[in-house]
Amino acid sequence: MSSLFLRSRVHLTRLFLCSLCVVLGSQSAQAADSRAPSPPTQAEQVELEKFDSYSGPINVLDPNPKREIHKFLDKNEGKTVYLDATIVRYIPIDPLYIDDPNIRASTDRFDNPIFTKCWPDQKADYEGMLNFGAEGFPLPADEKDIEAGCASRIRFDLPNIRDAASIPTLWGDNKLQVFVTGFFSVSKTTLGGGQTLYTLKLEGEVPHETRLAFDKHKTKEHPQAWLSYEKQK
Repeated sequence: MSSLFLRSRVHLTRLFLCSLCVVLGSQSAQAADSRAPSPPTQAEQVELEKFDSYSGPINVLDPNPKREIHKFLDKNEGKTVYLDATIVRYIPIDPLYIDDPNIRASTDRFDNPIFTKCWPDQKADYEGMLNFGAEGFPLPADEKDIEAGCASRIRFDLPNIRDAASIPTLWGDNKLQVFVTGFFSVSKTTLGGGQTLYTLKLEGEVPHETRLAFDKHKTKEHPQAWLSYEKQK
């Protein structure tokens, strides 16, 4: 089975389960502090130098004002990279129900300018978990870019449907947070509307010793994510 999704956690918004997240998060942090990894061995360092890596958020519902993920993908176009990333997205909703008053009352997606301005079809939000349709997710830069409709998008190409369908996931009432860990090839194309589309294709042919080195030294603990407009409330 692919090592793409080694960890998957839900982004819980104002639910009673948030208290459980705090407890689990504290335990994870304490465990991480007590088992800080030793520096790479010479053999591990050789493996780590084979691929560039990115660790951090890939914001599809929040700005990426420093464009760190854009710069990383541009630099590695045509190459294979290691991702240790976290993505927060809205829980998929069947388009048959998205206009239901109770559904609309349970989500703040219609208050998020990225959702209202950067999704070409808001009712396409239900597709997939991370293999999100042919045009992927918006990859916003800053407020000016969001106002203009987001010039970049990101798409995950998961050849094996189990890579998307077998993710162990808990659901909140509005958003979920997925932790993506694995090797991906990076390609960049231009969509019909002129947007840049970054496609990340899961790579299975990576030596076992390389995977072990990156899992040990390039995989971090990520905190529970909150969108910037949520913090302002």
